[in-house]
Amino acid sequence: MANKSYPYIFIHGMLGFGQDEKVNDFLPYWGMLAGDICQMIRDNGGEAYAPTISSLGSAWDRACEIYAQLVGGTVDYGEAHSKKYGHARYGRTYDKPLVPNWSAENKIHILGHSFGGATVRMVSHLLAHGAPEEVAATGADTSPFFTGGKGDWLQSVTTVAGPHDGTTVIYAIGPLLPILKCITFFGFAGVMDNTPLGKFYDMSLDQWGITSDPRKGYKVTNMLKVPNMIKAMTSKDNLYWDLCLAGARELNERFEINEKAYNFSISTSNSMLTPKGNHRMKASSFVPFWLTGNLVGSCRHDKSIDEDLDPSWLESDGCSNTVSALHPSDEPFEYFYDNDCKAKRGIWNVMPVYQGDHMDVVGGSLRAFLTPYYVMNYYKNHIDILENLD
Repeated sequence: MANKSYPYIFIHGMLGFGQDEKVNDFLPYWGMLAGDICQMIRDNGGEAYAPTISSLGSAWDRACEIYAQLVGGTVDYGEAHSKKYGHARYGRTYDKPLVPNWSAENKIHILGHSFGGATVRMVSHLLAHGAPEEVAATGADTSPFFTGGKGDWLQSVTTVAGPHDGTTVIYAIGPLLPILKCITFFGFAGVMDNTPLGKFYDMSLDQWGITSDPRKGYKVTNMLKVPNMIKAMTSKDNLYWDLCLAGARELNERFEINEKAYNFSISTSNSMLTPKGNHRMKASSFVPFWLTGNLVGSCRHDKSIDEDLDPSWLESDGCSNTVSALHPSDEPFEYFYDNDCKAKRGIWNVMPVYQGDHMDVVGGSLRAFLTPYYVMNYYKNHIDILENLD
């Protein structure tokens, strides 16, 4: 594996964590039980970073947090966006940029797992096309992130098990959804994040006023801001909405592909067809996926869009529908190996489906622990492809 070009930025998914959180020191999100993918790149002379961003925030909010960390400065969620959803315009401040002199001459590769897929697509879209509504709302005070014209700041975008068209798991789990929302917003964000545990695992929802910045101490009084927690939880400015099929449709209506970057998508599958025409998870799957994946494997109607689903939506990795993670349904694509392994800019270069569950693809499985080379070699090979782009 060679590293001769640009820094690699790795973006975690739902309930994930980044390099600033203590949990990442002994269980790196990217690599987990197989090893540390960022460290693997550094050991080969490259640069790699895994920013800490909101574990529950929307694709927009998370993209703004990534930009601020890469260039340095204060997170700007946008005047128009913040007013629309009712949270603070500004977030945390980062004194030191992760990628000094980031530009068209000093590009980056950015990779996102799970909801990190929608997040990196948002980064790519805003860099290339900007946000006219933010320019109109603030004029000269607009963040450079929203002015567009920076599509060539990205060398490549890679989504890993990212449900481009949404995932049916959000509504397939039925009554478990409100329970999950309450646990994550009230328990993880509201309670845990306002104690010393926030340094171990940081939900980073400061814009809603319900979490503490662990670099500045802890505000126990944030635990009392129940109305803020309810507002954040019921808003459409969170990942639960962006991940459902209706929310993903809204994102796709906004997204325009970045024609100046190479775009790669890696879908995942660990389910198999049953005699009844449904899908059930393979025994090798992470145990919680036996429930979620089997529910997805029999979900033939999605509540968020109130539509019946094609049978292709039954195959999954336990969280992401395999068909959804192949590529956005409304953007150009080619299968990488059908095109003689010649990647193209401005389309989705679709990689072969990875045979493993939603966490196995980032090293979170027994297989990854027993045969770590399986996951590490997979990323070595993908990085080799990225390193050899024009």
